[in-house]
Amino acid sequence: MSSTSGTTGSGGGGTGGSIPGTSTSSVAGTGGDMAGGMTSSGSGGSPAVGSGGAGGSTPTCELPTTYKWKSGPPVISPKPPAGRTFASVKDPTIVFHDGKHHVFATVFDTTGGNGGWQSVYLNFTDFSQANAAEQHYMAGWPTGSTVAPQVFYFRPHNKWYLIYQWNGRYSTNDDINNMNGWSRPQSLLRGEPGAMGSTLGALDFWVICDDDNCHLFFSRDDGKLYRSKVRIEDFPKFDGYEVVMSAPSAGLLFEASNVYKVDGSNKYLLLVEAFDNSPRFFRSWTSESLDGPWAPLADTKANPFAGPANVTFEGGDWTDDISHGELTRSGSDERMTINPCDMQFLYQGRDPNSREEYGRLPYRLGLLTLDL
Repeated sequence: MSSTSGTTGSGGGGTGGSIPGTSTSSVAGTGGDMAGGMTSSGSGGSPAVGSGGAGGSTPTCELPTTYKWKSGPPVISPKPPAGRTFASVKDPTIVFHDGKHHVFATVFDTTGGNGGWQSVYLNFTDFSQANAAEQHYMAGWPTGSTVAPQVFYFRPHNKWYLIYQWNGRYSTNDDINNMNGWSRPQSLLRGEPGAMGSTLGALDFWVICDDDNCHLFFSRDDGKLYRSKVRIEDFPKFDGYEVVMSAPSAGLLFEASNVYKVDGSNKYLLLVEAFDNSPRFFRSWTSESLDGPWAPLADTKANPFAGPANVTFEGGDWTDDISHGELTRSGSDERMTINPCDMQFLYQGRDPNSREEYGRLPYRLGLLTLDL
């Protein structure tokens, strides 16, 4: 969930160079797929054995070292229910399951009363249908608002997990198609860092698991990336945290971290949103272990993973920011697998001429497709 820092494209006076990774652990991970199959619940909620939830396809292409993307107009705009007014839709998480894309996203409700930061859920079979999909307002759900969410299926528990803020929280569901099935929020991270001076509390939580452990990445808008780690059998009881890497300025290691396992390889891909006296863009690193070390991939303003320098628009530019989003995954489970042969990124962008306060900035969701 982006904060007010750097929202006008003029913040952060960073150097634009590589961030020296400062991994706190050199423990090698297996990098392999987690053993064990999955069982179907019969309700359409659990990915069946051999479905997309298993991930682990064998691509014939490698993860690129430089990136060029294409984007059309926004694919999802605010669509409030009767009696509500949304200024924006942002911070999407997306998973494909049971023949549909499922999206949870943040909205800023300007209606008043119990408005402010809230959330919506929608589903659709194809991105051409995304903007017409009903956006289900979640304020009255057991979860309440799920700001800056992440959704995935956790195979050891045969449950769907929704991770969100504030503070770090989670809810579970036996069937992602059952909008009434989500549990009430429970605490995610014991000892979570709170706000201190100009430093925010923890935000933008991201979970990924390997064979043995689950890892919780998060930010604080202080130029550091943080991580907590538990054995997979103890998930989601995260306790304590450490610094993964630091940057010379807060803008160069900002928010919205994503971490994925790359199908057909032993690599993990780490993305973090940044700004450098500029609109927002994503930097990237790779590692053969979720413990690091993380090697720079496309990690500068001039050569980003995704940003103004390498995105072209069909139908006219509508945003300078390439901001908080998520890659479409090859699976739906806790391994967070992606196919490097078929890369799309659902992101938030906005009219660069807007001068509203942060909550009222007119964010919309666009879709990047890798230009191979």
